[in-house]
Amino acid sequence: MLKTTQSQKMLQKAMPIIVQKQNILLLPNMALEQIIRQELEQNPFLEEGEDLQQETESMDDAEISELSKDETVDREEEYDMSDFEDEDSEGYKTKSSDEEKDRRQVIENVWQGTISVRDTLLTQIYLSDLNDKEKFIGERIVDLLDDDGYLRETDEEIAHEINDLKEGTEFEEEVVTTKEVVKVHDKIKRLDPIGISSRDLQECLLIQTNEANIPKEFKSLCITILSKYMEELRLKKYEVLMKELKLNNEEVKKVFEFISKLNPKPGISLESNIMDYIYPDFVIIEENGELRAVLTDKNFPSLKLNTGYFSQMESDKRVNKEAKEFIKNNYEKAKWFLDAIRSRRETMMKVMNFILEKQIKFFREAGKHFEPMYEKDVASNIGMDISTVSRTVRGKYVQTNFGIYELKSFFSNAVRSEEGDISSKEVKNKIVEIINNENPGNPLTDDNLVEELTKMGFKISRRTVAKYREGLKIPKARLRRKL
Repeated sequence: MLKTTQSQKMLQKAMPIIVQKQNILLLPNMALEQIIRQELEQNPFLEEGEDLQQETESMDDAEISELSKDETVDREEEYDMSDFEDEDSEGYKTKSSDEEKDRRQVIENVWQGTISVRDTLLTQIYLSDLNDKEKFIGERIVDLLDDDGYLRETDEEIAHEINDLKEGTEFEEEVVTTKEVVKVHDKIKRLDPIGISSRDLQECLLIQTNEANIPKEFKSLCITILSKYMEELRLKKYEVLMKELKLNNEEVKKVFEFISKLNPKPGISLESNIMDYIYPDFVIIEENGELRAVLTDKNFPSLKLNTGYFSQMESDKRVNKEAKEFIKNNYEKAKWFLDAIRSRRETMMKVMNFILEKQIKFFREAGKHFEPMYEKDVASNIGMDISTVSRTVRGKYVQTNFGIYELKSFFSNAVRSEEGDISSKEVKNKIVEIINNENPGNPLTDDNLVEELTKMGFKISRRTVAKYREGLKIPKARLRRKL
């Protein structure tokens, strides 16, 4: 006879989300370095070691499982980051030549500066519990933020725009709904900095107040004032607030002091006011007339797997079964973490090498030529899923001798012309060229731009022209007019 029973059991997950391969692949190098240092502090089986290659074998799952038995593991093994480097792959070998020293100096210079608010947001999105489609939506929302960190487009407009731009991505067969945009947008508002992506100052201050760690009654008062007396607050009409809400002078003063400490422009941080650097994940260098990509991860701590605890803990009779389970789980986690880093490096190099080969004219001609390219093109060429390629290019940058570019920017919708498909980047360049040569007293409208592009052989709609113009931060015709 079958019956249902309930029981409670404490379990420790051996593979937390932070070490899953997909999330490790999502992280830009700067964020990954922070995660590596965090794992070094938390996992006793990960330690920082010398850059020495060890001729060791990997402990298999059967050997790991023996930790739960009364057997002693007496062999020592270590993994160094160099063990995960392909000796036949350029860019991974350790060289001692002057050429290598010069290259390392270039890479080290990249790491000077501060992290942008955009990169901070993307990292939080990638590490959140949002699914892949929602993270894709989150990227677009972050791209639409203005300099102060506000989102001016409606959720409906964002959904419509994402549906226009998803061709060639892993979500091209799916429809992005307004409901999905709302869910992701609500999540982003509560990321750090709190209030980012609000649509106006009032909403921004309300979100920060709601999330603030202050007494409940005082929070309720602040929310009431922000919700119903925003104008009086802005004009500092203390007397009106005191009369309407029956407050004394000290209470009103306390409210004003709290609200004045909130951040009215969450898109601007102290660091970005000083200097706002992007941390490239790759550097393009030239050797003997050939271009090649190099990962900028040489500053990462050198990791190795520490198995000394196995023998130590097994020989200690005071260690119980739960402690041995903890040891086994953390060892598996450490081993998996190192494997995830190795897998990430291999995948990133495959994707970057394809981009370099496909866009070779862009890199050789200082950004003057783009080839139409989709994520599915890369996936097909390197034998991986589109979703893997999408994760690889999100939030990653490459440094060239003529600027720094996001990998995602190399993937764009193709536009029809009389000569065949061309990149949307080429169309944007043409729009800039046309506007630079327009009559400032009678600037061209979006309809005029469509006409000019048609004369050049580009078949493009007015809506697309407007979207490209806005993306280039070029004002409408009436705002460009000069006397």
